Amino acid sequence: MSGDPFSWSRAELMNTWKAPHIVKGILTYVPVLNTWRSQHATSGGSGSARYCYAVWLRHLITLERLGFRVKGAQVGELGPGDSLGVGLSALLSGADSYVGLDAMPFSRTTGLETIFNELVQLFSQRAPIPSDEEFPRLRPKMTSHAFPDYAIDFTGFTERVERVRHALRAGVNKSPMLRYRAPWTAAHVSRESLDLVLSQGVLQCVDGLQDAYRHVCSWLKPGGFSSHGIGCAATYLSPFWNGHWAYSDREWQLVRGKREYLLNREPFSAHLEYARKAGFTIVEAAKEYGEDGLPIHALSARYRSLDPEDQRTRFVMLVLQKPR
Repeated sequence: MSGDPFSWSRAELMNTWKAPHIVKGILTYVPVLNTWRSQHATSGGSGSARYCYAVWLRHLITLERLGFRVKGAQVGELGPGDSLGVGLSALLSGADSYVGLDAMPFSRTTGLETIFNELVQLFSQRAPIPSDEEFPRLRPKMTSHAFPDYAIDFTGFTERVERVRHALRAGVNKSPMLRYRAPWTAAHVSRESLDLVLSQGVLQCVDGLQDAYRHVCSWLKPGGFSSHGIGCAATYLSPFWNGHWAYSDREWQLVRGKREYLLNREPFSAHLEYARKAGFTIVEAAKEYGEDGLPIHALSARYRSLDPEDQRTRFVMLVLQKPR
């Protein structure tokens, strides 16, 4: 077999691609290696102001069309990752407060003012939303990247900038305007206190998915929205978009190793089921379908019986609402 994986045939790939991921997972059982890994873990890199700007505006455009208004909103975010840039973008758009909720402490609480200054410049210039060329993996894709003036509350923008800057300089968690809690399962979020909870690329990695939907619904005010960009693909764990469903349960246990989290491998129908059980109304589910995936017979036994719609769904922009 050639040493260049891009020259391997499909059949060759199907026989070899699992091994490196299984080995990496097994290595997490070596104490010294696992300690190094946990000390250098990141959420995947959301420390770019432009990336956070792009994520927030994608959600806001979708939500505004469906009836959400950001002015005066209390916003929560699951899995803010390596920065609180999405939350800062929400505050600059007109939200009154933001709380970031992580499974483990990832977010930097230092250096946020630099990101904030970059975001202020982007909003002040009404900069176009960064496109697929800049962030090719960011979803959902958009037909227009024009700045959504209609969705932003610019009333008292200069004063708002100074209020957020003051909260940053005082320190995260020193002001109700800007809070961060990790782990989020232990976070003290009051019932029916938020107008919006959002996430981007997070719910596919949550182990207690049913509980997550239940908690989010409990935090929202009646009529509040929940917006989630959910990946249903294998990401880096397979050269095939649906390859995460080809691992047997035992293989997957080895792939995960001692990592705090990994893909939960839930198909999209499971998200819908848990959301409905939590009490949500499904407002919109915009799907992107996968191409060039593994055939059904190559998946592990538990995933061969997936619903045909689940078998081809690789990303969903899911918008939920708590009944009034």
